[in-house]
Amino acid sequence: MVGGTVSSLREQIAARPATGTAVLPGAVTSLVAAVLVVAGLAWVLARLGPVSATPAAAAWWLPLPADRRGLLRGELVRVVLVSATAAALVVVPVLLAVPVTPAAVDVLVGVATAALLTAAGAGLLVVLQAAGRGHRLPTVAGALACVAVVGAALTGAVLAAVDAAPVTGWAVQPAGTPLVGAAVVAAVLAVLAVVAADRRLDRLRAGDLRARGEIVQYATASTFSMDTRELGRALASSPRPPRRARRWRRVSGAPTAVLAADLAVLTRSPWRWGQLAVGAALPVLAARTSGLGDLPALVAVAAVLGWALAAVALGEPSRRAQASPALDRVLPLSADVVVRLRVVVPLVVLVGVCGVSGALIGQGTGATAVWAGLGVAVAPAWAGAAVRGGYRPELDWSGPVVATPMGAVPTGVGQTLVRGLDLGVVGTVPFGLALLVGTPSALWVPAQLAWALAVGALAVGTARPRD
Repeated sequence: MVGGTVSSLREQIAARPATGTAVLPGAVTSLVAAVLVVAGLAWVLARLGPVSATPAAAAWWLPLPADRRGLLRGELVRVVLVSATAAALVVVPVLLAVPVTPAAVDVLVGVATAALLTAAGAGLLVVLQAAGRGHRLPTVAGALACVAVVGAALTGAVLAAVDAAPVTGWAVQPAGTPLVGAAVVAAVLAVLAVVAADRRLDRLRAGDLRARGEIVQYATASTFSMDTRELGRALASSPRPPRRARRWRRVSGAPTAVLAADLAVLTRSPWRWGQLAVGAALPVLAARTSGLGDLPALVAVAAVLGWALAAVALGEPSRRAQASPALDRVLPLSADVVVRLRVVVPLVVLVGVCGVSGALIGQGTGATAVWAGLGVAVAPAWAGAAVRGGYRPELDWSGPVVATPMGAVPTGVGQTLVRGLDLGVVGTVPFGLALLVGTPSALWVPAQLAWALAVGALAVGTARPRD
C-alpha cells in the first residue's frame, strides 16, 4: 500500500503542469531581500547603540575628565566596517539578478556604492544617537521591511489574478559614468557622515552608553551560548504601556482570563502584527517570483519560514509563562489545562495567516479553494509548534558540554533550538507534497487536517511548563 502511494505521488509530481503564475522578476525579490537585510541591520544597530561602552569601560573610563572621542572612536570604526561589509555581501545577488548580465567592473562599483551608502547610514545613526532621536528607528525599520515584503507579494498576487505576463525589463542596467558618479556621491556622503559622527562622540551620554553596553554584553553572551530565546529578549524593545485602559467584559473565569491575556499580548504589539503579515506574505512572494515559483521545494521552504515566523510571534505568551511560571500557578487550573488554553489564540490567528497564504499560492491553478483549505488545515500543527517552542526548557549547563569555536555549549543545544519548529515542519509535509503535485484534489484537505491535528496534539502534549 505504501509503495503504491509513493508510486502514485511520483507519477503526479512528474506530470505536474506549469501554472505560469510566477510573474515577478527575480531581481524584485532580491531587492526585497536586500531591504530586509538593511532594515534588520539598522534595527540591530539601533538596539545596540550603535556606539556603546562595556560596563568595565563605562565604570573606569567614562567618569575621567578626558576626551571621550578617543575612547569611542574604535567602536565607531568597528560599527562602520561591519555595516559596510554586510551591505557588500548582500548587494551581490541583487546585482546579479538584474535582467542584463552586468560586467565585473559594474558589479565591483555597485558593491562599493552599497558599502559606502551603508557606512553613511551607520554614521547617520550615530549622529541620531548623539542627538537622542534614534529611539523610533527600530519601528521605522520594521515597518519598512513589512511594507517591502507585503507590497511585493500583493503586487505579484494582483498580476497573477489578472493573468498578466511575467514582468521583464523592469530595471535599466546603469553602466559607465552614471554608476561611477553614484559611487563618488556615496563616498562623499560616507565621509561626511562618519566625520559628523566622530565629532559628536563626546556628546553621547554616559548613561546611554552604559545601557547600550549592557545590551551588547547580554546579546553577545546569548549568541555565544546559542540561546536564541535570551537573544530575542536582549534585542527586544521595551514594552510600552497602553494608551488607554481596556475592560474585558466577557472575562468570567480563569480560562477566559488566560485567553484574554494572550490576546492582549498580541493586540498591544504592532511588531507582532508585522511579523504575522510578513509570515503570510513570504510563501506568496516565493510562489510569484520567476525562478522560485517554478521550484515547489523552494516555495515549501518559504512557507515553512513564513509560518515559523508567525508561530514565533504567537508564542510570546508561552515564552513569558515559561520565564515566569508563578503567574500560571496562581490560576485555579492545572498546568496541562493552561498549556491547552495557550494554543487557542495561535490557532485562530494561524487559520487566517496560513489560509491567506494558501489561497494566494493557489491563484491560477484552478483550485484556489483547495489551496486555501490546505493552508487552513496546516494551522493546527503550527499552533502546537508555537506553544511547544514557547515552553521549551532552558539550556542545561549542569550536564556535559561540547567544545565549539564559539565556546562550550551543552550537548543538547541542537535539540533545544529546534523544539517547536521540528513538529511544525513535520506538520507541513502534506502541504509540501501538494506543491510538488501541483494540482491536489479536495481529498488532500482532510488528509492534511488529520495529519496537522495529530502533530499539533503531539506538540501540545510535549509542552511542559517549568517546575
